[in-house]
Amino acid sequence: MGKSSASNPLTPDDRRFLAAIVHQVWRACQAFVTVAVERGPSEARYTLDELGDWAGAQRRLLAQRRTRDVTAAGLRVGRDLLEDVDSICRRMGHILGGLDRASVSPEKAEEVALALIEGVVGWTSLMASQLGITRHLRPQMLEFEG
Repeated sequence: MGKSSASNPLTPDDRRFLAAIVHQVWRACQAFVTVAVERGPSEARYTLDELGDWAGAQRRLLAQRRTRDVTAAGLRVGRDLLEDVDSICRRMGHILGGLDRASVSPEKAEEVALALIEGVVGWTSLMASQLGITRHLRPQMLEFEG
């Protein structure tokens, strides 16, 4: 295992581990976009529910499991990242539920939902940059085909 620098205490294994979390979020975001464009944002909400459930389950696993490859710092950052993902998914679910209850046109609801999911991708990109894991990720572009 390589030594980590003082400015970034994360090891290469930590970075790969955290990049896998970000990649999972990006896949869920693309699934959300696909369903939102094809069937509407309220139908796409289940992808956020699944992502939030996944993040919560992964966080619980990390609280119990130790690994030789990922350091304590990497596990702590991973748990924090997963906690944020879970919170974001719950908040977005509430917002999408509010759109369902409001008299918002389907076009406006889709516009709001897609802007929200682009925000999530932007947030994960910012987190990746701050954690120094962008090298372990390929840039993610959301495709809005319907």
